[in-house]
Amino acid sequence: MRIMFEGVAARAHLVRIDRAWLEVAHRHAEAPEVMALLGEMSCAAILLSASLKYQGAVILQIHGDGPIRLAVAECNSLLEFRSTIKMSETLAVKPGASWQELVNQDNLGRFSVVLDPQISTQNPYQGIVPLHEAGLAQALESYMAKSEQLPTRLWLACDGEQAVGLLLQKMPIEGGTSQPSGKQSTLTACEADDQWQTLTTLADTLTKEELLQTEGQTLLHRLFWEKNPRLLEEKPVQFHCPCSRTKVSKMLRMLGEPEIESILTEQGQVEVNCDFCNSSYAFDAVDCAALFTDAHPSGSGGPQTLQ
Repeated sequence: MRIMFEGVAARAHLVRIDRAWLEVAHRHAEAPEVMALLGEMSCAAILLSASLKYQGAVILQIHGDGPIRLAVAECNSLLEFRSTIKMSETLAVKPGASWQELVNQDNLGRFSVVLDPQISTQNPYQGIVPLHEAGLAQALESYMAKSEQLPTRLWLACDGEQAVGLLLQKMPIEGGTSQPSGKQSTLTACEADDQWQTLTTLADTLTKEELLQTEGQTLLHRLFWEKNPRLLEEKPVQFHCPCSRTKVSKMLRMLGEPEIESILTEQGQVEVNCDFCNSSYAFDAVDCAALFTDAHPSGSGGPQTLQ
């Protein structure tokens, strides 16, 4: 949901994923604290991608030094998302583990935001997000304030069945604020600051339980009814993994023929599993030979994609 407020220089996005989230959750049998973080990351990626002004994707990636070794959430401008997580083989998740305990136990964790325009004339941009904040939402708020220079607030929640996120962003007034009706309403900087403070104060009353249990429009009306929230657009969100046998073939060719021959000698075939959707791609000796000839890169032997 994309929402504007009448006479207020701010906008909001609200996302709720249930069936789409279960497509991710069913592939990971991890502790509730771990899945809650992955659900919040998924919602955050969706909320940030909803603000993209070009065709591309937002990728959130955490390399952790705690029980979570890698967490990735990606969403494109069509609101197609995917996410995955990898755990330490030696560190266990303590019940009720905090954000710091999960990903930054020894202050060696790394969190990055990648903006991928997916246009040949533009290169991806990577920004580093500080992990010293109280949680995922606060870390991203700090990043947005520094990189986008737009005050941004996030509220995120996830249980075993769904994940929900709310984003508020203050907009530059530039002499006037565009309204849903197309009219202009001039605001002073002081008035815009006061309105922003009011919105965030109202949203700060939200509990995670309310965020998860209250239907979207009911929630917005309950929080912001005095600011006349207007629903401008509502789009479906879906899980989507763009992996394919052709893409895997290209990746294997990049490894080089000597490396592929070494894997064949050791294992008899080359098998690649997608961490996002669990699809499996197998290449036997004939398939691998075709990778480095003029034959079709996808080959004909071996199991086909499990999608």
